[in-house]
Amino acid sequence: MSEEQVKRLCEIAPKYGLTLESQGLVITKINGQPTQLDTAKYMPDQFVDLLAQIIATNMKADLWQWQ
Repeated sequence: MSEEQVKRLCEIAPKYGLTLESQGLVITKINGQPTQLDTAKYMPDQFVDLLAQIIATNMKADLWQWQ
């Protein structure tokens, strides 16, 4: 991914229930949780798929903890 794509992704992420913070090409926070995801290692569609997997994992955890 390019730095411009990372910036755009951070801008549009809230529309899909995510907050992302970045430094250059590295995503440093997802929904306030620290991380170090180097987006340069991904094609844009691959990184979006990774984010979708993170959302799915969080939803599953919430479902199983619900009572």
